[in-house]
Amino acid sequence: MLELAVAYPIRVQNGGLFISRGVGAHPTRVIQSYELIFVERGTLSIREQDHDFHIGPGETLILWPGREHAGLGRFSDARSPPH
Repeated sequence: MLELAVAYPIRVQNGGLFISRGVGAHPTRVIQSYELIFVERGTLSIREQDHDFHIGPGETLILWPGREHAGLGRFSDARSPPH
């Protein structure tokens, strides 16, 4: 579970839970809102503009609005334990 403690209002545009089945890749796109990513298991490799990120279990990443982001390679199967 992810808990946020903030002293100002947050407006949520959309949200959801994504579970990788080890198939596909994060698309290349530009969105006009912040994107908060929390990784529960496995590793997510993603690029925002010229910066590469490798997010592991329990880590978060906030992507900026108006910046191109894309997956780095194919999704890993998050159901498998780390080696």
